Amino acid sequence: MKKTILAGALTITCLTGGFGLQVQAQGNLDVPSLPYEKPLVASTNVSQVQALSYQDIYKMLVLSKLTFEDGQMTVVTDKNSITMEVSLEMIKQSYEDGTNLYPEGKAAFIASYAEFKKVFGDTIKLRFSQAGKSVKAEIYAEGKWQAGSAQELSDLLMVFNRADIDLKTGGYFTDVIGHWAEGYIQFLYQVGIINGTSDTTFNPTGQVTRGQLAAMIFNASGLDVNEDYEGPATYNDMQGFWGAKEVAILQEYGLIDIFDGDNFEPNKPVTREEMAYVTARYLEAMEFDVQTANKNNTFADKGQMREEAIESIGLLQQLKILDSSSGKFNPKGNLTRAQFSKILTLSVMMLAEEE
Repeated sequence: MKKTILAGALTITCLTGGFGLQVQAQGNLDVPSLPYEKPLVASTNVSQVQALSYQDIYKMLVLSKLTFEDGQMTVVTDKNSITMEVSLEMIKQSYEDGTNLYPEGKAAFIASYAEFKKVFGDTIKLRFSQAGKSVKAEIYAEGKWQAGSAQELSDLLMVFNRADIDLKTGGYFTDVIGHWAEGYIQFLYQVGIINGTSDTTFNPTGQVTRGQLAAMIFNASGLDVNEDYEGPATYNDMQGFWGAKEVAILQEYGLIDIFDGDNFEPNKPVTREEMAYVTARYLEAMEFDVQTANKNNTFADKGQMREEAIESIGLLQQLKILDSSSGKFNPKGNLTRAQFSKILTLSVMMLAEEE
């Protein structure tokens, strides 16, 4: 009988409807003042946001974007600048619909709504760029870009921030800046599920190997090699592999049964159907109720799938963790590190929401 992961084995601080943020400051927001007679909104945590570095602002905004529906918040990043915009009405709606960790922030925003509308119109736009060791910050107001004071930028950042995560140092991967998956990659880095290929690179187009898949699923499961390891896996090729204990533990829990050969082949690129099977088993192990969930697999190439993976792929499809826009799944194909970052992020966030 396979072991069962205890409920609560993974305790993960996820994105919420609130806007708490804690960071390890790496620099100061150093900008001139706008000619307003009073602050636009009362900040709930001015000192922390004023101390944000450019890299912290980048991480905070790409994380925050994950909590908004498509089109509600736009964050455009490149090597030199970050530009974001969000509608005032959407911010107001998010305060009304979401979990409100800081009611004083909501009250301040509602009280200043008319003034926001007068100054900014329907949309608030901010732009940040690096200026040596400081951050140049601008607000689009009264029809033009204007320099904003540290106080005002702090106030506005607190309105936008939806990332209730203690930001870690590092994770500023230069090869994913502007990439469609940058928010998913940043999320998994911040919660300790993934690492880069170096301190500054992630290799988003690289293929996910079986060993990498096992490591990421292991980290997401909240398991511990010291507490959960009971002996080596049955595979013949684990000697010398850095993730041998993780593979052995996942095998004990039944998460990687689809790799049913004599060898695990940890450096072999994982197929999409293998990934789907392991991800579905992960959801089940974390007590997501897969027994009553819809597993209807409507992909046109279902006949090319391994039989044991058909329902797993259908489950992820119905949960909208997999993209079915093309109508085909390509089960024998491989997937990139960026693609799996999105799939695993959506899985983790779904579990967090259920909790």
